[in-house]
Amino acid sequence: MAEAENLHREAETWREVVLHFESARPFRDSVRDCCIVADFAGPEGMHIQREAFWDGGRRFCVSFAAPRPGTWTWKLAAPPESELDGKSGTIVAAPYSGNLPIYQHGFLRCAKAGELYEGQPLARNILVHADGMPFFWLGDTHWEFALGESWDASNHAGMRSQFRGMADKRAEQGFTVYQTNLRSDFHEHSRFWLTREDAEHPIPNPAVFAEEIDRRMHYIADLGFVNALGFAWGSSMEAEPDAFGAATTLAEQKTLARYCAARYGALPLVWTIAGEASGYDPSRHDFLVSCWSEAARTVRRHDAYRQPCTVHSVNERPFSDCFYGETWYDFTLNQAGHGDFVVAESDYRDFMERHPEKPFVEGEALYEGCSSLEENGSRRIDASMLRRVAYITMQLGGAGYTYGAQGIWDNIWSQADLSKSPMARMMTEIFNRYGVTWTEAIDFPGADQMGIMRRFFEEQKWWTLEPYGKGGSALLGRKAPLAAKNADGTHAVAYYAATTRKPLELAGLKDGSWLLRWFDPVRGVYAGEEVRQISGGRMRLPDKPTMDDWLLVLNRADGLYKMRMEQSK
Repeated sequence: MAEAENLHREAETWREVVLHFESARPFRDSVRDCCIVADFAGPEGMHIQREAFWDGGRRFCVSFAAPRPGTWTWKLAAPPESELDGKSGTIVAAPYSGNLPIYQHGFLRCAKAGELYEGQPLARNILVHADGMPFFWLGDTHWEFALGESWDASNHAGMRSQFRGMADKRAEQGFTVYQTNLRSDFHEHSRFWLTREDAEHPIPNPAVFAEEIDRRMHYIADLGFVNALGFAWGSSMEAEPDAFGAATTLAEQKTLARYCAARYGALPLVWTIAGEASGYDPSRHDFLVSCWSEAARTVRRHDAYRQPCTVHSVNERPFSDCFYGETWYDFTLNQAGHGDFVVAESDYRDFMERHPEKPFVEGEALYEGCSSLEENGSRRIDASMLRRVAYITMQLGGAGYTYGAQGIWDNIWSQADLSKSPMARMMTEIFNRYGVTWTEAIDFPGADQMGIMRRFFEEQKWWTLEPYGKGGSALLGRKAPLAAKNADGTHAVAYYAATTRKPLELAGLKDGSWLLRWFDPVRGVYAGEEVRQISGGRMRLPDKPTMDDWLLVLNRADGLYKMRMEQSK
């Protein structure tokens, strides 16, 4: 695009527009030595400052998304020798005209219990859009999305592109988040970086971002996903390469964080910084926490939209909270793991009672098709196992859940990939004993059932439901249903896991006529209902219809009528 075309641009609210510039001369270190900042002045005195990113040669770009309609006037502050200082122009933003919620309602932020939405206080800490509309986090795990998943090829009979085919399918199933990691420390590490003999540290390679990462980031954004983006794996923070040739330094990761904030910060994001950020080596724990916190603070300084920031946690008990007190740390992205620890209701309840200030999302648990890591022997994780963890998370006050499938997170193209390297063989022996490839994994039934879960909870206005009571025994076969109810006692939801055997009496309900309906989380349909009259504000919940997992939806009759009227609008 010619520079003259920057002078007046048209856009839609929350949709990225990119301005292109050319410096009068090159810089030795175009990332660190040339700081160009655009100040966008908009309606009602709003100001947003966005740093330019280097796009190779003498090219610099500024990405911007207007949070409000109207005229936004921009002006550059740049080194004099670039001859860009003082350049200015306008962007006229019209209201977004499409049907994707992330642009209809705006980027994400964290909201505390008690904040009002449609005149009602939120019953839990959750993620919301800019305008306050609740956001249900339903993620899918793609650790190899950046350089591992193929853009042009596919060996799945129904997909012409591995990357685009998987993204399209997850969008159709109702997912809202793509949980990703650049793997700048590991996967073809050298491709991400440019080194110079006269430079102290490498700088991001703009060719890799322009040719590979940009199209993936924009494809995800155009489907309406929020990209939960990490930069590297936490334990890779080393001074020298490790046994697999993987390493990254704090200086590199701070530079990459600043670069990504500039290049992608006007897309819908959640910053997850690093995978398993604090590592599993106690002797390095404080070092890793300190380094990745520095990287997160770099993001926060350069993210004008202040999109939510967290880390992908390690798997431990009690759940990891070592970053919880950091000012940049906005919500918990937990990892309950794949059976190496028991995934118990009490773990979730205890953590959320101990840390009531921020939203909680289960970010990695029991990937479908994965070989579990249980002490009494491994088994293939199926949809029923992951459903249990997902519904536990939501019934106990969570803000969302990330699904994962073996063969996708580790990007297994074919059976040959399972033994192509020593590391692949090691990972296969641990997690992929059943030889799952991505072509099998993308059609696993659990993903459809996660879409059913999201639609179910949105129908129930899950943000109005507060966890009820202390739950039942943690012993197998003796658990009570997990219930959540609204503040005025007119609506409740109870989850019956397959192991539920113990009765539950709900208190705090309004007297009168109630409709009880059973919901099948596998098929996504209601299957049976009854009417009950209660007095004294208490109801003993009925036994579930079969030994499978079920949900029971309870509505006071007038409350149900009101809900159905709202749904029919």
